[in-house]
Amino acid sequence: MNILPKKRWHVRTKDNIARVRRDQAAAAAEEKIRQDKLEFAESEARINFLRRQSGLPEKVSRPKESAEKPESSSEPTRGVDLFADYKSAVKTTNKDLEKEQKEEQEKYEKQIGYLTYLGQDTNEALKVRSWYEVAPKRPEVGDPAATEAYLKQKLAHDPLTLINALLPPEKKDPKSATKRKRERTPTPPPEASISHKPKKSKKDKKQGKHKKHKGHKSKKDSKETLLAAERQKREKLERLRRERLRRETAERQRSEALFAPKEPAVGASAASTPAPTPRIVQKYNSQFNPEIAKQNML
Repeated sequence: MNILPKKRWHVRTKDNIARVRRDQAAAAAEEKIRQDKLEFAESEARINFLRRQSGLPEKVSRPKESAEKPESSSEPTRGVDLFADYKSAVKTTNKDLEKEQKEEQEKYEKQIGYLTYLGQDTNEALKVRSWYEVAPKRPEVGDPAATEAYLKQKLAHDPLTLINALLPPEKKDPKSATKRKRERTPTPPPEASISHKPKKSKKDKKQGKHKKHKGHKSKKDSKETLLAAERQKREKLERLRRERLRRETAERQRSEALFAPKEPAVGASAASTPAPTPRIVQKYNSQFNPEIAKQNML
């Protein structure tokens, strides 16, 4: 509730705050005096009880006054002032001092949210923005230091990850692999190329040719085995798919037959004889659904 600041009974005015503090201090002082009296009375009661037990007379003492009486001070005599009434009537003010006091008062009231103008919010008066008015800090596009939030969950729910997991692994082309290997092999130094290599005999050359033919044959066999394995997998998948479709159609027919309405059994004679069709004589030319109207039935 926005109470007008000019009201004297407003809670957050300086006068009301000071009054509350004075009342609290006075109540605390009264409570302290009362507590001191209680403690003094209890101590006197204990002393009198002990004196009574020992056979001594009781002693009555009064508590010391907390505040001593001020000594009467003789005020100095003053002369007769003929312009006392005039001075009391005329008021001289310092405009700069009043302006500073007013600015301090307004600043304090704005800080505590007491002084607000018509249609002005507390945050607007204090020039402060609430947490829900401030946009969160988001990483800029292209920032290399920015890390994407919830990356693992996004990748887990991404449909492409499921598709890639179901697809067979890609097979590398042997030609491209050999090309890469050849490219990666370092070139021999010029000294090694210049140096004379020992000549191979005819037997060594024949053995090398036989080894090359064997290597080609083994590669062809591995390719054929891979193709046959892929063909078998495809055939198996097709067979399983056909069986699944057959089961689904059978289950669908069974459910349809189960939930279909049961028709009453009709005799052979009744099924053979057709039902008599009523004669319709239309009463009006422009009549909707004449076969349903009762007035057309004869």
